[in-house]
Amino acid sequence: MGFHITARCGSFVVKAAMAGLFFFQVVVSGAFAQKALTLQDAIDIALEKSYSMKQLRLQLVQAEQNLISARNSFRTNIKMALDSPIWSEQVSSVQVANSLPVYNSTGSMQYHGGLTVKQPLPTDGTITFTSNLTHSNVSTYLTTSDNTLKRADFLSSFRVQLNQPLFTLNRIQLNLKNAQLGYEQTFRQRTRQQLDVIYNVTASFYELYNDIRTGEITKETFDQQQKAYETSKLKFQAGLIPEVEALQMEVDLAEASDNLISSQASLERQKESFKQLVGLDSREDITVKADLIITHFDIDAEKAVAEGLKNRSEIREGEISIEQGKMNIRDIASNNQINGQLSAFYDFTGVSDPTMSYDSSPGELLNSSWDDLQRRPRNRGVTFTLNVPVWDWGVNAAKVESANAQLKNTQLRLEDTKRTIERGIKDSISRVRDAESRLKILQKRQEVAQKSYDISLERFNIGEIKADDLAQDRNRLNNAKMAYLGAYISYQLAVADLKRNTLFDFETGQPIK
Repeated sequence: MGFHITARCGSFVVKAAMAGLFFFQVVVSGAFAQKALTLQDAIDIALEKSYSMKQLRLQLVQAEQNLISARNSFRTNIKMALDSPIWSEQVSSVQVANSLPVYNSTGSMQYHGGLTVKQPLPTDGTITFTSNLTHSNVSTYLTTSDNTLKRADFLSSFRVQLNQPLFTLNRIQLNLKNAQLGYEQTFRQRTRQQLDVIYNVTASFYELYNDIRTGEITKETFDQQQKAYETSKLKFQAGLIPEVEALQMEVDLAEASDNLISSQASLERQKESFKQLVGLDSREDITVKADLIITHFDIDAEKAVAEGLKNRSEIREGEISIEQGKMNIRDIASNNQINGQLSAFYDFTGVSDPTMSYDSSPGELLNSSWDDLQRRPRNRGVTFTLNVPVWDWGVNAAKVESANAQLKNTQLRLEDTKRTIERGIKDSISRVRDAESRLKILQKRQEVAQKSYDISLERFNIGEIKADDLAQDRNRLNNAKMAYLGAYISYQLAVADLKRNTLFDFETGQPIK
């Protein structure tokens, strides 16, 4: 009677387990049938679609545009200004000697056009050519005489001007150098972060692969436990084993079913995380496939360190920071040094004849202005300014010392970075070798555990051992499979980390571009 209840309960457990297994197979097989990705597939997609890579590309575009801006600052700059019209009518007060002010009404209509051509010089100076043409119509109503005065003018001017800083930092060249270093730094950061993306994708890929294999192993365990349960039920009905042993097999089956459902839930969560990292649509169904075969390759430790020190972007980034620090010191120091400014101009100006009729056409006024420009003496001038710092209570000197301390700190950080890189490469080599050695041992352990379980299963079927003994061998087999899987993943991540640290692929003997 007791077993009848147990049997029905066991039947319910089996049905529930089978339902869970069916759900697992439908969901997983449906997803897997859509898209199966290798590690290289995942990396290629991530380098194109992932959020990190999109962000890196935009940062590089920003640095590239800054560099283009700095380069083009050496080129001619042309601007045009048009004020057409400038119109006004207003009342203005006019002070009269020994009398009260009078109020006249003035109207003005102007058309102005200006062209400025600016040519920067490599010496941080500028040569500027400016031309202005202004056509004016002015009328004034005189209150005192009840009369309106009118006049039409045309003004033409052309100016050439030179401005040249002296005895000071060449800032246009400094800005160009900063932009070049900034672009190189961003480009190298992009290379380094791209390798980080590859490593992170690799880690996530194998985490997903681990969940897939765990699910497969859990399913194998469920199938094995189900067979053992059916066998134990038949043995109990035949009176070959006690009821407690049959009940234990029922409990083991329920536990295997629960593990199967848990592994499926974990797999779905890891899939979503992986798709977000790689840049895939969350609605896509994917799986990953990997080859568990390990190919041995030799690693030259000296070459690995040399490649890392030669290729790692952190070192060049540190050197760039040192260059920028030195330029910053020169910039700060220049604020308290003797500096000068040389300015010179040469101006052609012509004004139309003020006696010309108000109704004269713009062409006639322009010709009159041009004639006046040719006759009128030129406007010209030169200014030399010298600034001599006298006393600032050591403010600038303190800033220079602060910048020097920052530069020394950057230099120290670079040296420490080199040591860190060297140590990291040696650690990566050690992890690769340790993982490979552990894999060989765990592979043999898995083979032995499989043979042991197969033998124990036959012995259980013929009644030589109990269910507990079979469960122990099954657990040892599962643990051996999981240990080998963990070691395989650790090995692959160690190899990926070695590539990231050295920018060299020792499997192919080729540098990583």
